[in-house]
Order: sequence, then C-alpha cells, then structure tokens
Amino acid sequence: MSIPLSISKSGMNAIQNQMDAVSNDIANINTTGYKSKNISFNELLLNDMNGEADFLSDTFQNAGINRGSKSGVTSTNFAQGSLVSDPNDYHLAIAGEGFFGVVGENGERYLTRDGAFHVNGDKSITNDNGDTLDIQTLIPTNQWPEGDVSIAENGDVTIHSENGSTLVGTIPLFYPTQTNELEPIGENKYSYNGTFGTGEGSIQQNYLEASNVDLASSITEMMLAQRSYSLNLKVAQGTDEMSSVINQFKQ
Repeated sequence: MSIPLSISKSGMNAIQNQMDAVSNDIANINTTGYKSKNISFNELLLNDMNGEADFLSDTFQNAGINRGSKSGVTSTNFAQGSLVSDPNDYHLAIAGEGFFGVVGENGERYLTRDGAFHVNGDKSITNDNGDTLDIQTLIPTNQWPEGDVSIAENGDVTIHSENGSTLVGTIPLFYPTQTNELEPIGENKYSYNGTFGTGEGSIQQNYLEASNVDLASSITEMMLAQRSYSLNLKVAQGTDEMSSVINQFKQ
C-alpha cells in the first residue's frame, strides 16, 4: 500500500473513532450523571528524511513524514454537571468530588455518579439498573419506620415518624485517588481497584446531576470531524487515481 493511501486510511479510522466517541456523548446528553469522554490523536511511525534526501533541499534537514494518525478515548471528563431539582426523596446528587457505591446483581461493587435511586417493595434501595445502593445501615432497611426521609449533606439518613426522628444509616461517598484508573463498564458505572482518598463532595437530596456534555461543543467537534474525514477521503481518491494513471503508463 502506498504511503499517501496508508496515511489517509489511518486518518479516516482515527476520525471514525472520534465520531463514535462524540456521538456517544451526544446520545447521553440526558443521561443522569454521565461524563463526557476525552479523545486524543497521536502520530504514527515517523520516517526521517535524511541520507539521499538531503541533497534536494536544506529544508529537509531534521524533517520527516509520518505514516498517519490514530485516536482513542484517553480519559473521562469528571467535571461537575449541573444539579437539577427533583421531588423524589431518594434522588440524590453529589456536589463536588465523590461517587456513590453500588452493588450489582453479581455482588461486584461499582462507583457511579447517577443518584436516581428508589425504594422497592422489600425496602431495598436500588437504581434503575437494579444495583443496590451501598449504605452503612444502623437499622436494616426492611425495618425502617414509616415516615418522611431526610438525607443530610454528609450522608446521614433520618426517618421522621410519629415517634420522632430516627437515624437509620449513612450513605458514604467514595473518592478514588486516581480517577484516570476508573474503568467505565456501561450503565453509567465504573470499576476501580485502587485506593480511596478524601474529598469535599456533599450529597444533595431532591436533586439529580445532569450530564456534563456541552452540546454546542460536541456538535462543532462533529462538524470538524466530518470535514476532516472528507479531506482524508479525497486524498485516498486522488491517490487511487494517480495509481491508475501510473499503471496505464506501465502497460
């Protein structure tokens, strides 16, 4: 494969990866607690122009031609999303750093910023994916008294009933020391095997955290990506046409 064709092919593949990531961000603009992804481009193998090429021009000194580019999702943007009020007492948002802990059906523990929880018939507190909220209970959830629930910024859960107020448990927040080691596994969850540090996040009851995707920036990035893809495609078409002409000369 010729160098120009190889370069344009790698460019189209890299831009397609960018388009996939941007499209995924836009699709999740209404997903509670969703965090946008950061995409980076890298240069592929560089061929230095030296030796026999030096006699063509002095400008070729220390110059080179690379073999294209590649791209990929390198990190997640954990910037705070806006907080949207919600009447559900078990809908929670985190202001600042931190993650809720949830336990999946397989018993695995995950982290999430999605605080859209609800109480089931068996008094368990889960999200829409069926993951159970990690809560340090003083009283088992199935024995909580009937009444209004209030959740303080430090995570203390209090039930206000006819018999008074009862502290029934605390919702902890988890602070990964290396957020770049969080591995997204889908359903707005992350797996993490590292250590935890301290943070300054607080729980906000009757709020949900919106996605931090900037729609205007994402649409602009998509338009630029489409333009770049078109330019790379034209290079591939031009290379193919030149190769066709050269083959005709050889015949």
